[in-house]
This record gives sequence, C-alpha cells and structure tokens, in this order.
Amino acid sequence: MKLFNRRLLPVGAGLAALLLAAGCATGSQPAANSGAGDENGDIAFSFWGTNSEAASLKAIAAAFEQANPGIKVTTNWIQSDYEQKLQTSIAAGTQSTVMEISNTSLAGFAPSFAEQQVDPGRFVQPNISESLKFDGKYYAMPFTAKPKVMAINVDAFKAAGLPLPSATTPLTLEEFRTIAAKLSHGEGKTRVFGTSNLWFKGWLTAAGGGFYNADATACTFGDAQGLKTAQYIVDLQKDKYAPSSLDIEGQDQAQWFAAGRLGTFSDFGPWTVADFAKISKPNWTLVPVPGKGFPMEVGGLAIAKNATGKKLENAKKFVEFASSNPDAQNQLIQGNTALGVPIIAESTSTLEKVLPAERNLAAFTTALKTGEVSPSVKREAQISGDADKGITSYTPLGSGKEDVAKILPGLNDKCTAALKQ
Repeated sequence: MKLFNRRLLPVGAGLAALLLAAGCATGSQPAANSGAGDENGDIAFSFWGTNSEAASLKAIAAAFEQANPGIKVTTNWIQSDYEQKLQTSIAAGTQSTVMEISNTSLAGFAPSFAEQQVDPGRFVQPNISESLKFDGKYYAMPFTAKPKVMAINVDAFKAAGLPLPSATTPLTLEEFRTIAAKLSHGEGKTRVFGTSNLWFKGWLTAAGGGFYNADATACTFGDAQGLKTAQYIVDLQKDKYAPSSLDIEGQDQAQWFAAGRLGTFSDFGPWTVADFAKISKPNWTLVPVPGKGFPMEVGGLAIAKNATGKKLENAKKFVEFASSNPDAQNQLIQGNTALGVPIIAESTSTLEKVLPAERNLAAFTTALKTGEVSPSVKREAQISGDADKGITSYTPLGSGKEDVAKILPGLNDKCTAALKQ
C-alpha cells in the first residue's frame, strides 16, 4: 500500500517543534493498544508508510495535540504488512482507536469500522468523499489524496531540441512514445532512457482501461485494452526507450533521474517530492501524466467500531481535525516530508508554494481534480498481489519472457474468480 501540505514553517525548526510537542506521538514503535472501550480519552493512531510519509502523519498528530492539550495521541507506525497486522489486531480486539485506510481496501475492513458523518462539500471534488463509502455509508473520513504526475528532465528536452510538454494538458500516449524515443541514447550502463520503468496499472488507466471494472465485480486488466497497454509497455522496453524491471532491479530510479539517465519519471506521487526536492541538476519540472492519468488513491481515517466514551469523542475530533483543519492539511506535503495532497481548498496554495514555481507542483492540483479513483475491493491486497505476481513472473512487464497476450487473459480469469469468492 502506498497513492499526503502544511503551512510554510521554517523547515527544520517548524517540523522539529511539532514533533517535540507530540511527546509519545513521535515514537515509531507499535503502540500498546487497549482497544477503545475505556474512559481514558487518550487515543492510538495506526498508519503505514515510508519515513517521509510517517513524518507527515506524526506531525499531524503533534498539531492535534497542540490544538487539544488534554488529549494524547500515541502513534503506531506499522512499517510492513499493514493490512495483515491491522486485521490481526482487530480480531484480537487490540486495534488502535483511529486507523489509516486506503479507499481501495475499505470494503474488506468496513464491518470493523464505525460509521462516520462526512460532509462532501468540504472537499475539492466529490469523488474524494464518495471513495470512502461502503454500501452507501461512510466508514472512513477522507484526509488526503494521492494523485500522480510526471517529472521531466528539462535539460534533456533542451539537449534533444524538444519543446517542453504543456504544464496543464497531458500528452497522448503516442506523443509520449515519440518523445521517449527522441530522449533515449547511449549504451549499457550509461544508457539514457526516455522514461522510467512503466507501471502497468498506471498506464492502463492512462489508456482508458482499468484493473477492475467500475463496480469491482470483474478484473479487466486482461481485456483488449489491457493487452494493448501491456504491449505498449513491452515495446518501449524492447526498443530501450524504457528500462525493464530487470534493468532497475535493486536500484533507485530517483537516483537515475538525478544522474541524468532518465528523460521523464512517470510515476511521481506526492511522497516523491521529498526525494526530488534535493535534486537541483538536472533541472526538472512537473507535468500531467499522459492520457487520462494514473489512478488516484484516497487516504481515509477510520474509527474502531468498539470505540466508546471519551475515546470515541476524541477520535471523532482527531479525524475531523486531520480532514478539514488547515493546520493539519498543511502538514501533508513539504520539501522534506510528504504523504499526499491536501483535499481542502484553503490548503491548495500551500501545496503549490512548497517548492519554487518552476517545479510546477500545481500539476498535483490539476491531477487531484481530474484523478480517477479506483473501486474498493475486498481482499484487495491479496487479489491484486496474486495477479501482480503472475504478471511480473511470466511476462516482460516483470522478469518473465512470455507473450502478454497469452498470459494476461488467464490471470484475468483467475482474478475475477477470486473477486467472486
């Protein structure tokens, strides 16, 4: 799991002050959760993420404690197997009072979450709140969005005599292929690729397809559009315009970009800002992902179904604060910490000023308003994980060599069967 701006405090001092104010909220070890049923008003908050993402969430907890001095938030950073460990804690009755959940996984956890009241009008677009509904009810409060954009190596474009893509209008997939070819040159370990390794699920959405159909009753990555998109990626790899999974194995593509080995970086999420903020050469900027863009994840905050008394009251205060208070929303993305994009209009300008204007973080605002939100699927991690394993094991979309047209339809059928179980 991954698809989150805070006021421009002095970066070092501002974040440090918030984290120090958090007390126990800065700890990265799993908290000793006491379920949610006693009258102690302190709450525990579970979440996943990278160091940068976790820093944003801890800063939100710290800002809440500052705004609510009588309430303590103990953070529980689960650094691996998040959904599995969350499910185990729910079964044991030891879950945190508040739990981060992705819209894509909500369906599998909704029965263990308390129903919430959500005002869709608070957010910059309707599908942000809609994505956290299950059976017509809200089971998580949206607090962040994770749209994708594309970074381009400005110096590489100039060297190749190519005009820069529009800052607001996406390229077509064929235009992108032509540009990737013109940006590619060299051989071996010094080869410059026109683009980074291409994420199949993302490019499938960009091409107008999807991993699942709209109501999550069938997998669709093996249909005609899926096969066409898969072949598009394989051909780019075959022509050495994009590196394969084997080419990048064990390597950081952000470092490739910083070394000038990539003309474009097409899987740029909000959490990537922290890495790219350190890159001054080559010069770079952000533009929309080609086509219809990549799927956008929405992050939500769920409350334990067994929460009562002061814990429930304070949990509601916390999720409300994280969702709609600028002091929280402004924490979501900075030059050194990043989780996602703010979902309230008051924090849009903060996002766009995190880095110099030439970096065009406004591309995230555009992507936020046009982003496609994937449907929620029960056992999503297992089902998509099994499909991904087959795709990457057998086809050139990963380390395999089999024809995508022969492999994907069978994997698609197995995926659909798993959805119906």
